[in-house]
Amino acid sequence: VNVTIHFKYFFMGIGSSLRGFSSSIRRVIAVDCAFLKGKYKGTMFIATCKDGNNQIYPLAFGVGDSENNASWLWFFTKLRESIGEGENLVFISDRHPSIKKSVSTVFPNATYGVCTYHLKQNLRTHFKDVDVGGIFEAASKAYRLTHFTYYMNEIYKVSEAVGKYLEEAGIDK
Repeated sequence: VNVTIHFKYFFMGIGSSLRGFSSSIRRVIAVDCAFLKGKYKGTMFIATCKDGNNQIYPLAFGVGDSENNASWLWFFTKLRESIGEGENLVFISDRHPSIKKSVSTVFPNATYGVCTYHLKQNLRTHFKDVDVGGIFEAASKAYRLTHFTYYMNEIYKVSEAVGKYLEEAGIDK
C-alpha cells in the first residue's frame, strides 16, 4: 500500500511574538503571501507588524495550498484564535480580493487598508510612461486632508488616468 502523508494547512504563531503583540505593539498588521517554489509547493501566509523602533515584528505565518478564499479564511481564523479581535485592529495588504473578504468575515470590526508599497508597484506596472512616484509618496504620507488633496490634484495634473486609478483603489484606504 502506497500511502502519502501530508498536510494541507500549517499555522504557527510564536508565543513570545503573540504576547508582545498583545502588550506592546501597535495593532496594525501587514499580511501578504509568498509562493513556495522548491520541492514543496504551496503558499506561505505571513502576518507582521512594526515595533517601536520601526523594525519588522513577526507575528504569525502559515502554509497552505494556494492563495485563494479558503486559504486566507483559514489563515485569518487561526490568527484570530491566536490574538483575539480586540479594538482598533488594522490590516494592511495588497489589493488581493481574498484578503479583504477574509478580513471582513473573520475580523468584522477591523479596518482594512491598502499597502502603499504594493499600490506604488501597481502604478509602475500599469502606467509605465508616467512618473508620479514622488507625488504619490507625499500623498500617501500626508496627515492633513488639505495636503492630501493638494497632492492628489498634482497627480491628476500629471495623469488623469493615474488619479482615477487611485480613487478606484480607494483613497480612504
